Amino acid sequence: MSQYGASNMGSISGTKKFGASTGFVDGGMGSTQFNNTQTSVVGAQQTTANLKGKLGALQEMINQLNEELNFHKKEVSILKSEKETLESVLTVKTQDVRKTLTNELFRVEEGMKRHYAHQKAENSRLQQQITTLKGEKTALEQQMLALQRRIAELEDQIGCDDD
Repeated sequence: MSQYGASNMGSISGTKKFGASTGFVDGGMGSTQFNNTQTSVVGAQQTTANLKGKLGALQEMINQLNEELNFHKKEVSILKSEKETLESVLTVKTQDVRKTLTNELFRVEEGMKRHYAHQKAENSRLQQQITTLKGEKTALEQQMLALQRRIAELEDQIGCDDD
């Protein structure tokens, strides 16, 4: 029983009898009590209707919020899968770039080794040529000194004066 019905029932005084379907049967104040009870019942029904309307509106809001929440959960799920896809693509690209750079580094190092070996051989060849040329220069200087002495000896023998 609602709070309105309980309080009105408690305020009824005198000897009253329940009628079959009309409410209280009384002579003087009974009809006023009956009208108050009817008003209370109508008020209770309106309050109940208002509460039902509010509950319905709240339920609708909850449903809309649940739909939004589900939509956002799906969106988060999609974004997570896109993130994972991008991470895997970036991982593959990173590995590809690392492999390419490693191969390029190996190729450059091999090229440098070849050029270094070639330069070393060229340096050795040039050093041998320098040594050979120094030996030839020394031999030519010795020949020149020997020829200068010979010229001096011949001049002494001939008796030529330079004056």
